[in-house]
Amino acid sequence: MSRESGTGRSRILLPVLVLAILTGFALRPSQAAPFDYCALGQKTSLLLVDRSTKFDAVDQDILITTVETFFRRQDPGERVMVAAVSSAYTEIRPIFNECRPGCPDEGFFERLMSSCRAVIARSDYLGFEARFIALLRGLLVQTEEASASDLFRSVAEATRLIEANGYHPLRQLLFYSDLLEASSLFPGQTIRRMAPADSLRRLADSHIRPAVTGAKVRVIGFGRDDAPNRQPLPQDIRRRVEESWERWFKDGGAADVEIGLR
Repeated sequence: MSRESGTGRSRILLPVLVLAILTGFALRPSQAAPFDYCALGQKTSLLLVDRSTKFDAVDQDILITTVETFFRRQDPGERVMVAAVSSAYTEIRPIFNECRPGCPDEGFFERLMSSCRAVIARSDYLGFEARFIALLRGLLVQTEEASASDLFRSVAEATRLIEANGYHPLRQLLFYSDLLEASSLFPGQTIRRMAPADSLRRLADSHIRPAVTGAKVRVIGFGRDDAPNRQPLPQDIRRRVEESWERWFKDGGAADVEIGLR
């Protein structure tokens, strides 16, 4: 390449770079238009918190420790949804629904020309994190207890809402619950006594299926009774309930299912 050719290219690029730099300085955080972080995302993370059993100190410790890991495993632009599960699946609604602020990893020139500003994204992320923490704290402090828990339908409805709203596919589902359903579908202590094959047949006949294709599903808080003393579940009950839920999630397309106390 001749020196004249290289000089000509530099003369073309220089004004573009100068304009980009000046534009970046001109758009102070107070003046810049809000950035659409959702446009960067490709996945959705969902946290479901079962409120049908009152939290104790052990529950709070489990939830806080595990949610921190869940929260850190998200990419810039990933949608983060939180929903509280109560006695009726019809009441489930997202109580947190935002896309994680952050700029994608790019080269120098791409970062220079991008409308995503790292300094602004960092400030936006701190606000996003503060709102998430405040929400979680509220769920732990504002205790709730219900005589019924329609858990299977609630999970199915929460995951269906992701598809119905046209959000990106579910990457991870973290479900805090004892998994001890007590509903019209599984009244009383039915879920504890019923063989997993029979439970799955009942769910299939009622067309209750989670939309978790390709997602990693993790359930925490499982293994203790929902009675006030919260004793460990007998092993036979634990095996039946765990197998029913694990097979149900896998039938819904989950890539991986992990169920345990922590």
